[in-house]
Amino acid sequence: MNTRFIKVIRDLSTDYGKNAMLALAIGIGIFGIGTILGSHAVINREMARNYMSTVPASATIECEKSISAGLLDSVRTFPGIKHAERRATVVARMFVNERWYPILLFVVDDFQDFNISKFHYLSGDSIPADGSMLVERTALDLMNLELGKQIKIRPSNGDDKMITIAGAVHDPGLAPAWQEQAGYAYISLPTLKMLGETQGFDLLRILVDENSTQGITSKAELLSDWLTSNGHKVHEIQIPPPGKHPHQSQMNAVLSIFTIFSFMTLLLGSILVGTSMATIMLRHIRQIGVMKTIGGTSFQIAQLYIFMILVISLVALIISIPLSRLAAYGFNSQLATLLNLEIIDSSIPYWIPLIQTAAGILTPLIAALFPVIKGSRMSIRSALDSHGVANNISANAWSTRLTGAGWVSDTFRISLRNVLRQRTRLALTVGLLAAGGAMFMMALNLSDAWDKNLGRIYIQRLYDLEIRFSGRIAPDSIISKISHVEGVKSVEGWDFAPTSFVTSGGYEITKTYPDKGHGSFTMLALPVSSRLLNPTILEGRWLSRDGSNEVVLNQGARPDDKKIGDTISLSIDGLPTSWKIIGFTEDVGTHATAYVSIVDFSKVVGTVGKIRELRVAYTDRSRENAIHKNQTLEQLFEVENIDVSSSIPVWLLRNAVAGHMRVLINSLLAMALLMGIVGSIGLLSTTSMNVLERTREIGVMRAIGATPKTIRNIIVWEALTVGILSILAAFGMSLPLSYYMGEFIGAISFRTPLSLTISIVAIAIWVVVILIGSTLASLYPAKKANRITTREALAYE
Repeated sequence: MNTRFIKVIRDLSTDYGKNAMLALAIGIGIFGIGTILGSHAVINREMARNYMSTVPASATIECEKSISAGLLDSVRTFPGIKHAERRATVVARMFVNERWYPILLFVVDDFQDFNISKFHYLSGDSIPADGSMLVERTALDLMNLELGKQIKIRPSNGDDKMITIAGAVHDPGLAPAWQEQAGYAYISLPTLKMLGETQGFDLLRILVDENSTQGITSKAELLSDWLTSNGHKVHEIQIPPPGKHPHQSQMNAVLSIFTIFSFMTLLLGSILVGTSMATIMLRHIRQIGVMKTIGGTSFQIAQLYIFMILVISLVALIISIPLSRLAAYGFNSQLATLLNLEIIDSSIPYWIPLIQTAAGILTPLIAALFPVIKGSRMSIRSALDSHGVANNISANAWSTRLTGAGWVSDTFRISLRNVLRQRTRLALTVGLLAAGGAMFMMALNLSDAWDKNLGRIYIQRLYDLEIRFSGRIAPDSIISKISHVEGVKSVEGWDFAPTSFVTSGGYEITKTYPDKGHGSFTMLALPVSSRLLNPTILEGRWLSRDGSNEVVLNQGARPDDKKIGDTISLSIDGLPTSWKIIGFTEDVGTHATAYVSIVDFSKVVGTVGKIRELRVAYTDRSRENAIHKNQTLEQLFEVENIDVSSSIPVWLLRNAVAGHMRVLINSLLAMALLMGIVGSIGLLSTTSMNVLERTREIGVMRAIGATPKTIRNIIVWEALTVGILSILAAFGMSLPLSYYMGEFIGAISFRTPLSLTISIVAIAIWVVVILIGSTLASLYPAKKANRITTREALAYE
């Protein structure tokens, strides 16, 4: 082997500890890039594959009357319609663990022949017998039951029935049941009739030969015109984003942010390589001088150190690429659970290790080029005259005045001067530690902000239970009886209806998915004097008078082209209605909603003196009390023979909202941990380099009487000073990071930005970690420095 490269190998093996740390720092960045890019590629592919495997309907047309088989056959021959099927969706309730939970019952026309909005059989019966149902796999976990068991189902119109769980299926188009705190089941029309429901197939799901929203809308409106002309009034047209999973946009945004943080981690590791290479060049100055004396060129010398970087990068790649693939598989499993996906093909694309290789080689190489070129071009005289680190601090510098303060000890004064000698290196080391600290604080800040945001659910909702009825009822009697229940603080009668902005075609067109939640838009009618809602007004004012057809829109319903004072047209049950915008609110955990006066709403809909839901507030808002009181009210409704379609406790809503972002917060903490490790390696490496540079100085100090304890204290104080500076920098960096990430996470959840929250726990934990880490990072270099004899230190070159 060429003598020059033998020298490189010996240099690498002589200080293998430091070189191993550099390989680890680079490897962590490569590991993060591979993990996130691997997850990004697989989840995007599998999300699309899972969702499209259900053959989602291009549009769903909701009719007011049942769709006959003959009408369905006619629709299938309509121009531009590739396929059509009839379905029905019924909201009921299931009794699980002594509590009532919502359940969506999807009524299928023919379990042996359906080609739209499909699901995949997993176990049990593939065709449910009358009186039984197929259950989505995540709902089966929520029910805490096995196949063959029975569960009590309460329909909105009918009596409680025990329904057998005949089989389990997987529907990738639905969010996990535990996330929505609701069940999903598939039944036949005879089973629906057994439950006491009179509803028939009122949903027409179609596939069209168009892929754009505009094209689908046009075909759906043409078909709706035909249906209307044939006596089948269209209530609503539901057109979700074509071919797009309900959570696809959010997941793409989240994984993109993680990808950026992964490359930032690699960049930090590469900066560490650059600073380490600068110190190595400084240590090898005399060697460079000797090599140049015997004929070495600057290019040949630069080649040696570039080769050293390549070897370190190669070691990092060999270790981190396989580990990143394993981590990606684990992360994909977590995301699949979050999104209710089945990973069919877990293979990671070939281009990801290529990107890892290119990034893992080029980024450290670019970071180290400047010190390598600078060191290799040094003249022979300058190289041979070098005696270690120079004191570049002028006598009048602020740092000199700071370190000359009489109130600090000599040990600390020396430590502080040593820290301030290499200011560029100090800035880079502080930056490395601060980046990890800022990420850690940001993650915990976001966690606290998310919890605080969840707390706003109780602040905005001053009620504890939302009860929806199967039809509208006269409220006076039931409100009076509920008011007399012990522990009930207040009760109000409200109303609601699905709504949409009126289009030029005159039909109600929404972006609602089949789960009736994602993309939905609701008009909520309440008394203007309501004491059970505490809205967060962003602009304008809240409802204050009846008879003026005023509306307040929340953040999910706010049109981009409308402002306070504008008039909008909203469709209710197919009827266009006009409303004046007087305010915009920010709701936590609420889909698109338009708030109006119940008096105005009743006049428009023709339901004066009727309500469709109740909001009930308890004196004690604890979950335990709410569960007990809810059961009491359930019994009251049974006695009064009032059909309840759904009852949603506020605590259940909070749990559903909380489940959406927990994986994201935990992933941010994991990313912060990786960056923190890189920063700690940087501190250990910097401290070791500083000690090596001052080996002769240490020898002089020992020659004039410095004890090993004094030497150790100087080095420990140096590391602690750097650590303390990094804490201050980390806190400063965490504030804008927390603010902008809070805006981002809030926008992808419920379009409600998270408030900037400072976690005292995060600061305390990071202070402890840095103080302990700085001390530990300095002990090894201090021990190594004390092992060198005075004679060896003074002779060190």
